[in-house]
Amino acid sequence: MNNSRLNWKIGGEAGYGILTVGEIFSKAFVKGGYHVVAHPEYPSLIRGGHNTFQLRIDAQRVRAPILPVDVLVALNAETIVMDLNDVVPGGVLLYDAKSFNVAPQRGDIALCDVPLTKLVTDLHLPKVAANVAAMGASVALIGYELRLLNAAIQDVFGDKGEKIVEQNVIAAKAGHDYVTRSYPEPYKGGLRPLKGPNRMTLTGNDAICMGAFKAGMKFIAIYPMTPTHNVMTYIAAHAREYGVAMVQPEDEIAGINMAIGASFAGARSMVATSGGGFSLMVEGLGLAGATENPLVVVDGQRPGPSTGLATRTAQGDLRFCLHASQGDFFRVVIAPGDPKECFFETFRAFNLADALQTPVLILTDKHLGTSFFTSEPFETDGLNVDRGLLLTEGAVPADYSRYEATSSGVSARTVPGVEGGMFNSNSDEHDERGYFSEDAPVVAKLVDKRCRKFFTAATLLDGIKYHGNDSSGTVLVGWGSTKGAILDAMDYLRANDDVELGFLQVLFMSPFPSQLVKEHLEGRQVILIENNRGAQLGSLIKEHAQIRPDHTILRYDGRAFNADELYQKIKEVL
Repeated sequence: MNNSRLNWKIGGEAGYGILTVGEIFSKAFVKGGYHVVAHPEYPSLIRGGHNTFQLRIDAQRVRAPILPVDVLVALNAETIVMDLNDVVPGGVLLYDAKSFNVAPQRGDIALCDVPLTKLVTDLHLPKVAANVAAMGASVALIGYELRLLNAAIQDVFGDKGEKIVEQNVIAAKAGHDYVTRSYPEPYKGGLRPLKGPNRMTLTGNDAICMGAFKAGMKFIAIYPMTPTHNVMTYIAAHAREYGVAMVQPEDEIAGINMAIGASFAGARSMVATSGGGFSLMVEGLGLAGATENPLVVVDGQRPGPSTGLATRTAQGDLRFCLHASQGDFFRVVIAPGDPKECFFETFRAFNLADALQTPVLILTDKHLGTSFFTSEPFETDGLNVDRGLLLTEGAVPADYSRYEATSSGVSARTVPGVEGGMFNSNSDEHDERGYFSEDAPVVAKLVDKRCRKFFTAATLLDGIKYHGNDSSGTVLVGWGSTKGAILDAMDYLRANDDVELGFLQVLFMSPFPSQLVKEHLEGRQVILIENNRGAQLGSLIKEHAQIRPDHTILRYDGRAFNADELYQKIKEVL
């Protein structure tokens, strides 16, 4: 560690409030001018198990976790057993030696023994307050300012009442004061607050919710499923403020059908789930495609097949989302790579759903959805809601045909109650007025109509972002949450090895930006980076751009790439 960065990790069993502690500690450093990436890990259990929260803090922009850690805070013996090897030589273990009978088996780290349980017991505070005392102790250990931790405690617990805030502030002070008395020299010189602009600390799921609110979403149906469960809790906390009807249905099948019904009635609607839940929604997705109802679907990916690893991360649903449901119809598939993109692409998803009258799928994952990242405030000037060809009272032509076979594939729609806008909405194949038809020319005409939306969408979107050196002979290729680790690895290569690479980020998987991908990759060494076993983006590049990646770096063990790990793997290839 130096005076501008720190890698901190806390561990304990479920019920110790590890995730809340991590959120508070993250906010404390953002308030002090630092950038953070905060990465929670918890097992695929209903109750219990080992929970950790790792926080990377840096004066420079960081986007992905790294190992090893400088400071490990152990709230139970299991953390010492499982995580002690993650500490860098010369690092620190902060623990309560009297609370558990495990001796740390490392002679190359410093031990900071803090009687956390006794501190909170003597103050007549709940036992769980030991986690906040540990934060206060950490602040003193690294020479940070307690006032910033107190401000973060106020932010997180303010809506629970002043008594809760006061109890946590007292617990933090107890841990802080004990370390100040017992270990007066801050760890390796300390970590001082910096001057900097105001920044946000948020997860990808938070940003999706914010983008949906900004887009005017009025209905959402969510059956809770990791890792989109906190989409539900965020929306529930703010639904009244934004006039949103949120429903927890009996299952995912009911959820998507409710959302389609809300869309039919004119409300911007969304569902959020994971791969298993989306599997149940597939027939409903086809219904939205057949009836040409706008719909936004968030798939927070986790490992599969079946239940897989319910609380880990993966990028294995790409091909599934591209081809889900039977028959031919067009859908948009977007894969944002950070919270900023989660916000803006969610906003755009609602506009695209209305403009194209088709489902729009947003692919995230557990790492992007539930980790905390630093972000500048979003600049929202110029964001305009576009409802597409939605006819209002008095604008409906006398010969109105809801499914008119236009050159764009998009036809004017109405909502119930608009005079002259009545039509038949049929899940079977139908003619331009919506009536069931098996007539061969009519069937072909309507299939062609729906599929022409692909070409219309392709004119609206670029589909890629390019980062780094545009003239480099080697290009890294990735999508979704790999973006952060790739950009940080590129920073390492630039600083340590004087190597400048390019990075092609594929943002839209459908319509796939074939020509742009080909232009950026043709004649260059391509290194593909994905969190799945099958190199699914690589197969799309081969299919659409006729380019085979030269090397693949794949991770599929339920964990995200660490930036330092990815840096080493890229160096091996180079």
